[in-house]
Amino acid sequence: MHVARIASLTALLSALIAAQTLGAQAVDSTSHGSKTFLTKRDLGIAGVALGATAFLSIWDPNIAQASQDSQYQSESLHRLALNISKVNETTLTIAGIATWGVARLVKSPDVADVALHATESVVLASVASQLIRGPLGRTRPNYAGDSSQYDFHPFKGFSAFKYRAFPSIHTSSSMAVATVITLELHRRNQRITPVLAPILFSAAILPGLSRIQLNQHWASDILAGAFMGVFAGYKVTTYSHDHPNNWFDRKLLHVTVNQGADGRFQVGFDLGG
Repeated sequence: MHVARIASLTALLSALIAAQTLGAQAVDSTSHGSKTFLTKRDLGIAGVALGATAFLSIWDPNIAQASQDSQYQSESLHRLALNISKVNETTLTIAGIATWGVARLVKSPDVADVALHATESVVLASVASQLIRGPLGRTRPNYAGDSSQYDFHPFKGFSAFKYRAFPSIHTSSSMAVATVITLELHRRNQRITPVLAPILFSAAILPGLSRIQLNQHWASDILAGAFMGVFAGYKVTTYSHDHPNNWFDRKLLHVTVNQGADGRFQVGFDLGG
């Protein structure tokens, strides 16, 4: 199977999961969200993602072996993949915190808002992914000979790097950031969404695809990571704006919620003098 087609298939499935997550949750946003962070609807969305991931895993060995073909393992491509893979949970978290800090100093509430929620989403997706990959203990393709995609070693993922394949945290982190930026910009300028969203999500899937090229992840790891990132980004952003009086926004963004004369609640930012 041609690697370009493989990449397209993985990206397409990731986009479908993103659309399913964002689309199926749209009803919640119109009703100012649920009182709880997770809802019953989320179980159905997770089921769709799990099914798509299991379906893609059938071709994991084919994709892994094709990606390691000599024509796709040139020095320049390998170097490019290494550089792209530097976009991970650590760099994105540091970048998010730094951006939030600068935005607070220069009194830019919109930038601080986006940066905080992006950072929260990356942390949430990363922690959730670690809690899955630790007990699951899925073997990475380079240690499984690119052929045994169902090689699991329960709970060894906590102690050994080679058993931490599923899901891809590189992918979950970048997709979480893309989701937050897309949703936050959509709240402010809906016209830009059809143009910006495809660019953001295309860029966000690159770290995951680079991990396939480096033989560190199966394609299904990437798809699962994409779902984790989109889901985390969506839940953090919508819950935060539906519940602006939450602890994180009050303490880190200095959000103020006041009830107007008409009974409606107004949200503002107390940035200090």
